[in-house]
Amino acid sequence: MGGRGGKGRKKVTVPAGSIAGEKRTGDPSSLLPSGSTSGERVCWRFKHLDIDGPWGLTALDHDRLMLLLTDMAKFESQTINELFHQGEWPGKCHDVVDLPIRAARDRLDVIGLPDMTKIWKLRIGGPGRLWGFLMDNVFHVIWWDPRHEVWPSKKR
Repeated sequence: MGGRGGKGRKKVTVPAGSIAGEKRTGDPSSLLPSGSTSGERVCWRFKHLDIDGPWGLTALDHDRLMLLLTDMAKFESQTINELFHQGEWPGKCHDVVDLPIRAARDRLDVIGLPDMTKIWKLRIGGPGRLWGFLMDNVFHVIWWDPRHEVWPSKKR
């Protein structure tokens, strides 16, 4: 059996490019949904994640971690302008020197980021905040603050 008979093969459009080592090279973003704007949409980096600090991810159980990652994936469809330049929702930038909790400023020194001048937050759920640094369209995740402790609400 196994011949080429039966159903026809679906034709896939492949981006222009060269062939290197029997693999096509080219612009893979042309195959992705909204690939042409991917440079404007948020993406995530975790190299500077403060694992051991009070706002690390180690305290999260599996279900809560999956919810957080699901919420983060939803943001990936939005541009940096949509996330951070529309007022305070869903994201906002703060000067690091203005962080009202000294422990947060001190923690940046401990994790090797003493020279950062701006810090960005994304509101996730009710009180939850994802904190990090923004470089172009890349959000470098530092902390998950589920109880809004890094910058407490004045309403409390």
